[in-house]
Amino acid sequence: MSKTKKLTLMAIFIALSFVGSLIKIPSPLGDIGFDSTAGFTAVLYLGPFPGAIVTMLGYLVITMSAGFPLGILTIGVALEMFFIAIAYRYFYRMNKALGITMGTILNGLVAPLIVLPVGGWGLYVGLLPSLTVASVLNFTASAIIYAALERIFKPSLGSKEA
Repeated sequence: MSKTKKLTLMAIFIALSFVGSLIKIPSPLGDIGFDSTAGFTAVLYLGPFPGAIVTMLGYLVITMSAGFPLGILTIGVALEMFFIAIAYRYFYRMNKALGITMGTILNGLVAPLIVLPVGGWGLYVGLLPSLTVASVLNFTASAIIYAALERIFKPSLGSKEA
């Protein structure tokens, strides 16, 4: 895949992250969005580094549009998203279900630990249900979308560079 094509796809996936954030499923603990689906799909389709960049920048665009509600923690969460995306790809390549499971554990249970210094255990525990459900849905949706992309664009997938 050429650099131009990869950069173009990265920009498209970042834009799709914003579109995904507009798709909301109401829940008692706050809306669940599909903002991470595009980033997690990108890490499978484009490779670890470009996909992780998409995941991180997609998160930053969405957070910026919301007025950076986490303040300085936004940078830490963006970095978490970067590394979670890479881990998701790593585990997904071993086994799809393992990728979804480990991604959900990292994103839904481990990543929220960053709020402990600011909000304590109450905020952490309060975030768990909606974040875990959102994680399952985002990782599952990305696996389904990637499987469709793989069928449609089979020749461009599975290259050594990805």
